[in-house]
Amino acid sequence: MTVKSQVAEIRIRGYNATNYTILSEDGYYSTIYRIPGGPQSPPRKGKRSVLVYHGFGSAAQSWIIQPGSRNLAFTLADAGYEVWLANARGTSPSKKHINLDADRDLEYWNFNIDELGTKDLPLMVDLMLRETGTKQVYYACHSVGCAILLSGLENVPDLNGKFKASFFLAPSVFFGSGYNPALAICRSILGTPLESFFYWVMGGKLNGEPSKLATYLGLTPGRICSWKFMRCGICDNVLFAFYGADPQQLDYGNLPNIVTKLGDNGALKLPFHFTQIDIACDFQKYDFGLEKNMLKYGSSKPPKYNISQMKVPTYIFYGELDNFVTPWDAARTRDAIPKEFMKGFYKVESELFNHIDFLMAKDADVLVYNKVLSIVNEIESK
Repeated sequence: MTVKSQVAEIRIRGYNATNYTILSEDGYYSTIYRIPGGPQSPPRKGKRSVLVYHGFGSAAQSWIIQPGSRNLAFTLADAGYEVWLANARGTSPSKKHINLDADRDLEYWNFNIDELGTKDLPLMVDLMLRETGTKQVYYACHSVGCAILLSGLENVPDLNGKFKASFFLAPSVFFGSGYNPALAICRSILGTPLESFFYWVMGGKLNGEPSKLATYLGLTPGRICSWKFMRCGICDNVLFAFYGADPQQLDYGNLPNIVTKLGDNGALKLPFHFTQIDIACDFQKYDFGLEKNMLKYGSSKPPKYNISQMKVPTYIFYGELDNFVTPWDAARTRDAIPKEFMKGFYKVESELFNHIDFLMAKDADVLVYNKVLSIVNEIESK
């Protein structure tokens, strides 16, 4: 989906929407969507803003999967908050660069969590503060979007004062007990000749955009998972195979829309980084190898992220059957955050709730989003 079509969809659904572009110091353009209001809360100056950040292999469109106003973005907008949806560099709305071509240049994809957290995130936050005339924003994230914030808070300490609170949904920060098939695949190739070969063959990225040929032939995810083919049970079973079966929370009627919006591009260095963290069983920076580590970090091994310095009140939500960020790993993130800023640790009250249910579960609004809104309202009332 293009920037124009995504903004148009938000408007069609009754909400005001526009888009902005930031340019990082290393030449990457990133797009961010602004939803200043909607049918229940028209735009006005001075609204408190919420930056909502997606996970790996997704983009801003993953936050408008749900029908009606059940999405987190629309839930917050209806309650009187401005919502800004990030699109990380490399996603389909954020593929431009001043010199590099994302479709041709392998060098374009040479970035990891630190670039997203230190070069792009501060620009997004400053843009929000400037445009809204406010002094602080809220932050809500899914999966790797939470690690991006922690990287930014450590490397750009001034960011700590710009966030009122953060909400971590299935935070991909600590790994070690995950049993997602993608982790198993990455473990098997990391540190072997297959790693560089795989990186080269894949062009440095996991491509979440259908090719022009696939689009022409009607082989897009939404078409493949249409009602005509859904009877074969392929699409839902693929989701279940990767993330765990939760048929009670899957809206089968919305499945074509789900698979269309759930996936997007992602730099391969991000899952490689996750796997390094998984193997080390610690939240550490990217391991470039002995020589490059010495040049970049001054040590043979990558340093750990210093979460103890964060000063943003944080609330964590986790799913009991999340095979990517298990309850044990979510608890490790909780324990690493200073106690005075670790404000809430909540298990989603659904037995089969998994990693992507935070985006697509039929009752995600009741189980998660309304709770987030309730906490934000409580903070604002003080």
